[in-house]
Amino acid sequence: MRVAWLAPYPVETLAPALRIARHKTTAACSWIVALSEAIARQPDIELHLLTTSQLVATSQTIRKENITFHVVRDAVPFAHRGWPPWFPWNALTGFGGTRRRLVAAVRQVSPDLVHAHGTEMAYALAGTDSRLPCLISIQGILTEYQKVTPSFSGRLIAACERAAVRRNRFFTCRTEFDTRFVRSVNPAAKIFSIHEAMNPVYFQNEWRPADATAILFVGSLDNRKGLGTLLSAMAILKQRFPECRLQIVGTGDLDGWQQRCRELEVAAMVDFLGFRAAREIARLHLESQLLVLPSAMDNSPNALTEAMVSGLPVVATAVGGIPSLVENGVTGVLVSAGDPEQLASAITTLLQDPAKRAALGRAGRMVARQRHRPETVAEQTVQAYWEILAAVAKAV
Repeated sequence: MRVAWLAPYPVETLAPALRIARHKTTAACSWIVALSEAIARQPDIELHLLTTSQLVATSQTIRKENITFHVVRDAVPFAHRGWPPWFPWNALTGFGGTRRRLVAAVRQVSPDLVHAHGTEMAYALAGTDSRLPCLISIQGILTEYQKVTPSFSGRLIAACERAAVRRNRFFTCRTEFDTRFVRSVNPAAKIFSIHEAMNPVYFQNEWRPADATAILFVGSLDNRKGLGTLLSAMAILKQRFPECRLQIVGTGDLDGWQQRCRELEVAAMVDFLGFRAAREIARLHLESQLLVLPSAMDNSPNALTEAMVSGLPVVATAVGGIPSLVENGVTGVLVSAGDPEQLASAITTLLQDPAKRAALGRAGRMVARQRHRPETVAEQTVQAYWEILAAVAKAV
């Protein structure tokens, strides 16, 4: 079976075989990397991965580790950058140009099936434009994120998201939350329940509790991820654990968040580490006592499941799809969103109870390692491919 993936990918990792015109660290997309490598090892699968990039001067095709990569140039004309947030031309045009370029690349591949990852960009709409059997994997849900962090470009992209869901038939979902969303837009959808594959690096070590108060946050530095709530909780924790430290992995408005730390008088307790690769995050898991992710809205945050695979205990908010991933009091602790006092109380309880941390870590690790192992997810995904092709053939 020849499969064409439409997905984001860290193209800088393909250099030097891929000629890069502008070097920049992009999103790691480690779940895409992990699953693509596992899929490529499956028998009878020929995997082509099509991704767009601003960093190449021309579209290119290379082969690496049993995967054929088709990197489609998608940038502002005469530049190696995307459209600025204040002029989201791609979203204003429904990603029209990007979709046409992707569909042209799909036709050159001539696959049996298209698998589009995520509805946040052009990939899902391009998959439906191809008129081939198409599976869309739901990742974030822009329509829901808009309810807590609205923006002009977000509204445009959310409209594209709903159009892709209406037009397609086959989906993979990870949580009850994203399943309900797909059903609300497309009641006739066929849904496969398949989780994301986590990077193998997180399976290599096992966390152990220590007599320490180190807290870890991994995520984008924006309001949706609840960083403001966490910093306010740190101001409360300062009175109880003056030696407590919070390490923050992620990129965003660094100056603004550092100013907020100064206002709360917690700057000495907080370290902003910027972007970190998966292996570095895995090391930080082992050096921390808790991962805290107080999102205002999320579907299935990979930072949360990566920590669970490592065995690091997690504290998160009971929003969106997170309750499908964390059983409160068993595989982690859930709190209300936007409540620094409740968050600080949950952190305090766990920091004072290493036995509870150990129990949560063990239970979370056991569940997550079964749920997110790349080989297991790859087998489930390939089985979905065969079911889709059989259903399409039967309908003809």
